Amino acid sequence: MKKGFTLSEVLITLGIVGTIAALTIPAVVSNYKKKVYVTQLKKTYNQIYDAAHAIINDENANNYYATSAGIAQDNDSENCKTGPCYLLNNYFNVAKSNCQADDGGESKHDICFPANYKSLSGTNLGKTLSGYCIQTTNGVTICMTHNTGNHVTSVVVDVNGLDEPNMVGRDVFSMDIKEDGSISDYSSGSNELGSYGEDSENCGKRNADEGLYSAAAGCLNKVIEDGWQMTY
Repeated sequence: MKKGFTLSEVLITLGIVGTIAALTIPAVVSNYKKKVYVTQLKKTYNQIYDAAHAIINDENANNYYATSAGIAQDNDSENCKTGPCYLLNNYFNVAKSNCQADDGGESKHDICFPANYKSLSGTNLGKTLSGYCIQTTNGVTICMTHNTGNHVTSVVVDVNGLDEPNMVGRDVFSMDIKEDGSISDYSSGSNELGSYGEDSENCGKRNADEGLYSAAAGCLNKVIEDGWQMTY
């Protein structure tokens, strides 16, 4: 005679399976999201690298900071001929251009980044993006600012635009464009070609008062050093 499972045995088995699923599914989902963020980050990193080298070649310049994009931005943000807006509008597939908000939070154009960012620890960073911003056709927000003090173009990348988590080191990273057109972590500078910017161990640990660029410093290096993986 065949013997089946009792109702109690079935319920116990389902309970065990449910418990295991409850413990493992969040980790699986988290790891999947991290892979998505890193994939988009790497793609955007390469696009910025390609754009910097393309304009160097197109203008037959000695370095990035001798190009139209590597100098201060002119005042015509709609039809600019120099600075970050020139590079972003001419060397990227743009869905939204000049899409930052003003100090009052009112939209100048279509918003492409959220009202607030946060650190890895959950501290609010506020809307601290600066410079000229676009959103690409694949949903990535890229903001660039040219510092007239040290003549460095710095970049913040939000790999999924308005979508959460809007957190430095997760979907938000900062970097610099260097003289040779290479891309390094924030604070690497344009003249020190051997410098790779903020140490990876400082990812998410910089003072939030310094702004989003500084708050995200070190996270790009961390991801690269770990073989383009998000291990934290």
